[in-house]
Amino acid sequence: MADEIAFPPPGFTAVLVFDDPTPNTVILKRIVEFPMGVAAKCTDLKGEEMNDFIDLILLIARKMLSVYKHKEAYHAEERRLEEKFKADPATPRVHSQELFEEFDVFVVQIKSTLDHMVKIMRPMLGRKWTMYTFADKGMGVLTSLQRNTGKHYVGRVKMMEAFVFTKRNFEWLEAVIATRDRANHNLDGGLKVETFAVFRNPDSTVNVPMWTAEQRLATMMDITWENFFGLVEDFIMIALHFRFKIDEWGMFRDHQPLSSKRGSWKVMPKAEADALIAKLGATPL
Repeated sequence: MADEIAFPPPGFTAVLVFDDPTPNTVILKRIVEFPMGVAAKCTDLKGEEMNDFIDLILLIARKMLSVYKHKEAYHAEERRLEEKFKADPATPRVHSQELFEEFDVFVVQIKSTLDHMVKIMRPMLGRKWTMYTFADKGMGVLTSLQRNTGKHYVGRVKMMEAFVFTKRNFEWLEAVIATRDRANHNLDGGLKVETFAVFRNPDSTVNVPMWTAEQRLATMMDITWENFFGLVEDFIMIALHFRFKIDEWGMFRDHQPLSSKRGSWKVMPKAEADALIAKLGATPL
């Protein structure tokens, strides 16, 4: 069963990669440990290809950890300022440098993570894979997959399109990357300092940074984190399937909430997977 595929696989020495502060240590469980176990047990990756995969996974996980930490730091600073204004009506208006910095690094590290994520295809496809950035909000990556993989991989490419390069993902990615570009390249007028203003309104409520008229910037960051995590997890697992021992192992998606230690992909012996997919009507890969 899927739960039997675990990290570390035989021959690995357990090490502390990093402390994972996410609820249920989901970065370590779902981005590092489970994919590494699948790579060792279910694929034909070995030698330099396996080393390359492990190095990339660990770097991606560390960058995701940075995204999470800056999101949490933003929340903590926003709470501190909100409580300060509620406690002391005389507190002057603040154009928070801390909130600006935390949000800035949050969006920058998301794009940086995605740029590293696309390199996961390097150990899967070899020298034919030359993409090094998450180009054109991902469309460049999908185009490269479509052009540089043979008929044998058509199914996997279609699954990438179905789960990673979706209209929903393109929508939030476009918003995040455009915001990153405004903050770091001064595009579209740049990111205004007033965006990060915190102050007490005449009705005694406290104004905090907003993403839209109805949604706090902090809420947008939480939603983006969840979408971002799912995209990275899906990309890694489908990429691994390019090197599956296809006659031995099967895989399908079974969405799990971000709070779950178990990821959204089930991997199991092929006969068992085929039977379960038929029973559940799940999406096979």
